[in-house]
Amino acid sequence: MAVMNNEWKNYLLQNGATQVDEGLFIFDESFADALIAEDSNVICDLSHFSTVVVAGGDAAEFMQGQFTNDVDKVDDHHSQLSAFCNNKGRMVANFRLFRYQQNYFINMRQDLVDKSLEHLQNYILRAQVAIQDVSEQLVHIGISGKDAESIVGDFIENPGTDADSLSQNEDYIAIRAAGSVPRYEIFCSADKAMAFWQGVSEKASTVNSDYWDLLNIRSGIPFIDSNTSEEFVPQMANMELINGVSFEKGCYTGQEIVARTHYLGKQKRRTYHIGIDTDTKPKPGEQLATETSTENQYTGTLVTVYQMAESAYEALAVIQIKAAEQEKLLMKNADAEVSLLKLPYSLEESA
Repeated sequence: MAVMNNEWKNYLLQNGATQVDEGLFIFDESFADALIAEDSNVICDLSHFSTVVVAGGDAAEFMQGQFTNDVDKVDDHHSQLSAFCNNKGRMVANFRLFRYQQNYFINMRQDLVDKSLEHLQNYILRAQVAIQDVSEQLVHIGISGKDAESIVGDFIENPGTDADSLSQNEDYIAIRAAGSVPRYEIFCSADKAMAFWQGVSEKASTVNSDYWDLLNIRSGIPFIDSNTSEEFVPQMANMELINGVSFEKGCYTGQEIVARTHYLGKQKRRTYHIGIDTDTKPKPGEQLATETSTENQYTGTLVTVYQMAESAYEALAVIQIKAAEQEKLLMKNADAEVSLLKLPYSLEESA
């Protein structure tokens, strides 16, 4: 069951927000956010992501045996993207991992928390590890724009400038997220979140929660949700291209298949940035096809979708490389025009 801090929720509602879904708050029902210049200073609530703490004397060793990335590289100054997989190497969830005051925290899509807790609990056995959803204690805010670094610097001295870098003090955690302009994820208590929001309000425009999804889409960072959990091996989601997989670390659940895909097999699917023009709102988990696909065939799956206008969307989708490069893409069950858009990194090295 999804949780969030009630004091923070009430603060958002009192300041003009409307809750439209679990953890998803909007301030404007129009498509005004999509028209904002990408380097504009904006602030948004990120309660549609949840934070889980992994604590205990065996926490690091436990996670090293479950996660795709090298947990030993997470410290007080560095976070990382990562994932954990089922026995077939398919991602159950992908997430950001960071450390604060000797405990580790996982931040993932809210609707995957219960499934993730159950999955990880099955592997704890006798290890000294405790896993718990702490979204009720930690508020999660996003801030992006040309002045984001200086704005965050008013609350944390010398915020990091490299992607995935972490800065912290006794009140705030700031993680630099990849993107074409500076952006940070802020974690803090509800009272500190209100102070941050109020202090930033004159320097940054308030946008809807899902605007962060658009920034992730344009940064080529796909966060799977309950619609796509256990659908993709990490490479299909470009996880190794965004520093979310280590091929030097030891074994973890599903590692054999992930490694085999990397060392022996040519990658057949990748995540692409696409535009969709359609009158039928597309959703994560829905399928793409081509003009030559049969009724039972599909060539891709939507991962993250953001509505730009009445009939226009941007999305990340896992698509067969051959289909993306050589054929006209379509939505399988809707009348739609699909076009390839630019990613900020190359797929060529593993395509």
